[in-house]
Amino acid sequence: MKPNDAFHGITTLVIATTPQIQTQGTAFFYQELAPKTKEGPQWREVKETWLVTNRHVVLPKINNREMIPDNFSFHLRKRENGRLVWEPITLRRDELIERALFHKDANIDVCAIKVLDLIINRIQTNPSKYMPWYAVDKEKLPGNNNIFVEVGDDVLVIGYPRGYYDDIHLYPIVKSGIIASRWGAPFRGKPYFLIDIKLFPGSSGSIVVSKPQQLAIVDEKLMYAKEKQFAFLGIYSGEPFLKEEPIEFEDIVIIRKKGFDLGIVWYGYLVDEIINKGVKLGELY
Repeated sequence: MKPNDAFHGITTLVIATTPQIQTQGTAFFYQELAPKTKEGPQWREVKETWLVTNRHVVLPKINNREMIPDNFSFHLRKRENGRLVWEPITLRRDELIERALFHKDANIDVCAIKVLDLIINRIQTNPSKYMPWYAVDKEKLPGNNNIFVEVGDDVLVIGYPRGYYDDIHLYPIVKSGIIASRWGAPFRGKPYFLIDIKLFPGSSGSIVVSKPQQLAIVDEKLMYAKEKQFAFLGIYSGEPFLKEEPIEFEDIVIIRKKGFDLGIVWYGYLVDEIINKGVKLGELY
């Protein structure tokens, strides 16, 4: 699938609703595939599909405390009366507790939610009404698909900054930046890297990919692909800030934060770690 099509179907708006607040973010689809076979057509069974986003998108904080939402929704694109509309698929609190997986390290801001059966149940009644959706998998990680990246390389972030997007075609917004810290090295000891980009609330949970290309060097040979290829780099989760000393007044305390127009991106390999060794939401509380 061409990136121009894949990028439009890989992401979805997500909404978390608690009694106090409703928050909005971005998520994308990730799939587990059956092993390749030497015989037969190049069809592979999708073993499971996961909705990937940030932990803080799934568990919004109120008064610095994580809250389990009463409802958590993601969306499919559907044709209705000659136009495209978002069709929500909503998980109740108990369903989210059962389906959501988190990293054992609570500081890793990534969550994966099992959704394949929900999607199939929704689209099987009239599949022609639903727009194609696309998912990445571990074979899209850098090096697994002959695409390699390093500091200074171009990246794309695909999401819904401040809920802004093409509301006619329901296409997300794609913003560009570069890798701003050493690729492959945990930044300050944490499994993320930095990108040089200016993003906004609502972009949390966006997929970050390498800039699509048609040429690659494999075993010192120049290779050409019919369609542009990209690598899945990670999950965007916000901007790092430098906190200054508190300023105290009579009845309030102000803590100023300085930003750098940088973004935190958790490495893509963490998704598989969460799927295989993660903890359920019910185990956290």
